[in-house]
Amino acid sequence: MPSSSPWLQAAEAAAMLGVQRASLYSYVSRGLLKAQRLVGRRGNVYLLSDVQRLVRQRQAVRNPAQLAQSTLDWGQAVLDSAITLVRDGQLYYRGHSAVQLAQSATLEETAMLLWQQSSAGPTGVDEAPARQGARHMPRSAAQALATWFGMATVPRNHLALLHCMGDVLLGLPPPASASSSRPSAQTVTLAPLHQRLAASWQIAADSDAKVDATNVLRSALVLCADHELNASSFATRVVASTGASLHASVGAGLAALSGPLHGGMTRHISAHWDEWHGRPPKAALAASLQALLEARQTGQTPHYMAGFGHPLYPSGDPRSAYLLALLPFDSRRENLIDQVHATTGLHPSLDYSLVAIERALHLPPGAAFVLFALGRTVGWIAHALEQQATGQLIRPRAQYTGAQPATDMEAAPTQLGRIIRF
Repeated sequence: MPSSSPWLQAAEAAAMLGVQRASLYSYVSRGLLKAQRLVGRRGNVYLLSDVQRLVRQRQAVRNPAQLAQSTLDWGQAVLDSAITLVRDGQLYYRGHSAVQLAQSATLEETAMLLWQQSSAGPTGVDEAPARQGARHMPRSAAQALATWFGMATVPRNHLALLHCMGDVLLGLPPPASASSSRPSAQTVTLAPLHQRLAASWQIAADSDAKVDATNVLRSALVLCADHELNASSFATRVVASTGASLHASVGAGLAALSGPLHGGMTRHISAHWDEWHGRPPKAALAASLQALLEARQTGQTPHYMAGFGHPLYPSGDPRSAYLLALLPFDSRRENLIDQVHATTGLHPSLDYSLVAIERALHLPPGAAFVLFALGRTVGWIAHALEQQATGQLIRPRAQYTGAQPATDMEAAPTQLGRIIRF
């Protein structure tokens, strides 16, 4: 069974890379690998996942076929985009720090930046239902998808489409099925989406008075807005490249996000939250959590379902760090984060922080997925628009690995008594 340690000594790292230690130090000086110091250990150590990533990159350079395959698994860039940049552990929306935007911008303002529009314009969506009646319970991902694709008519305005997604995720009637008593688009003053969520979930009376809960929702939506070419954004672009409608393209993004290795993992984290966080500070990690974290040693991905680790942020996801800092101190949460990092070197992911928000603000179950999906709708629209502007169909090729077809000789057996001349 492989060691569960996430760290490699210099000799181990060099051996895995197949190089001398001098070359290892060269990788460090060139910024290709990060050397770290740990208390109680002599010399530098290297994160196993970083070394494995460098191994894959070096193999891809030597093998063009492997390079092509790596584009589907955190490898080389597969297409050009001017929307989002991840560099040196930071996230940027069209050159603007996403974390800085999260300090004051609304999701709608972030959308204008990503969509390259100067003003929001009318939306044609009424925000009044979110402020009336009982607390609204989020739809499940499956229910949201059924509602989204079952709409009789869809908004043509980009911002209206975004707010329509909010209605769908919150369990409100979409505009096409709303009653005729709803005000017309021309008379409605639309509240920002984070305020609509706060009103729908009635968090003002439920959450800790020391925390500006509505502000936390705003920041979370902004930091979920886009994240380069993730699975849901790529799905959106593929559908958009066929000439399908913006509504259909966004629906493809929502479908991809629902998967348990994408935004759907918030449901898994939430289901195990009490189990993972309810243990004494000195106790070992819960068995279910330990199993997910150990899977990373064999190159599998289940550790993402634990809410820890991201290949693009080996030193920690800035989105998660910012959001967790907004929440009231929780000793159980901090103890688990510290213990997981000490054991694996992994940091909390965005998915973990969204579930932490759901728990800390006493939001209804499924709220973490709503925040993720509603925020990411902005990015899906941006990617769909950018892809449509290229006029290019995304149509990659597959490397066939199945049974080979029979040859002509094998397909047509010779007849008895027939003379064969070669």
